[in-house]
Amino acid sequence: MNYFIIATSEGLTLLLAFIGLMNFGVFAQSGSMSTLQNSNADYAVSIVPGAAQKDSTYHYYPPKIAVPVGTTVAWFNNDVEQPHTVTSGEPGAPNEGSIFNSGIMSASANSFFQFTFTQAGEFLYHCNIHPWRVASVHSSNAFFTGNGFKIGIGSDATWNIATYPRVLLNIEPQTIPLDGTTPVTYNVTIAEGQSNNTFFSRLFTTPGEPLPLELVTFQVNRTATSHGPDFSSTGAYHIISNFKSGSSYPIDIQIVSVNNKPLENPARVSFDLKTS
Repeated sequence: MNYFIIATSEGLTLLLAFIGLMNFGVFAQSGSMSTLQNSNADYAVSIVPGAAQKDSTYHYYPPKIAVPVGTTVAWFNNDVEQPHTVTSGEPGAPNEGSIFNSGIMSASANSFFQFTFTQAGEFLYHCNIHPWRVASVHSSNAFFTGNGFKIGIGSDATWNIATYPRVLLNIEPQTIPLDGTTPVTYNVTIAEGQSNNTFFSRLFTTPGEPLPLELVTFQVNRTATSHGPDFSSTGAYHIISNFKSGSSYPIDIQIVSVNNKPLENPARVSFDLKTS
């Protein structure tokens, strides 16, 4: 495991742990992308330490994400003392920068740019200063509705794991008011469809917001783990497990408390996420 200590402008440190899963196309980050501020974004992407070097494994991490339409992504420049950009399109393409362009991001740990994906599609982007890496955001308008919930799915309705090894779900209750402040606690349970064995269960609390929850496949048998949120108290949580193609995963979601008060009749929905 390799660790990078990033000094912030206020003398604090942010520890990013990059777990060595590169051989499997996925590695996890633990901790918050920024501990000094909250962002109104849903998902954080890091411009990693050493990104300015051509031999860096990654420039942006994660390099490929799949998010529901309406997701706001924030890119943080964690390559201290190196300026970078987040520029849509491929390097040198006639339309580069026409969808989004950060301009030069200052070389500080808290420098960030954010963009909301309001349309479905595949969006490539790169750094104008270091154009040897191209990353992507897939934005999908697929969703599931039922029992007072709307759940946006970053892939198509069926999660193609080979194409998108990670997929963001946006879990939004329709019957409980969300004011952006009052704590809402969700209980999420995931089972394996063929055996119906539950392999993950955890409580997640948001400050009166929908729950952005990313599923990340790791093709080695291991106990499911989770981390997040991406920011100090907001943003996406991430569940890492051996999600497999050609399977299905029943996901049960309950809102068990609002403002730290248990609900007598928890709002509840179950849906089956199929994979290919």
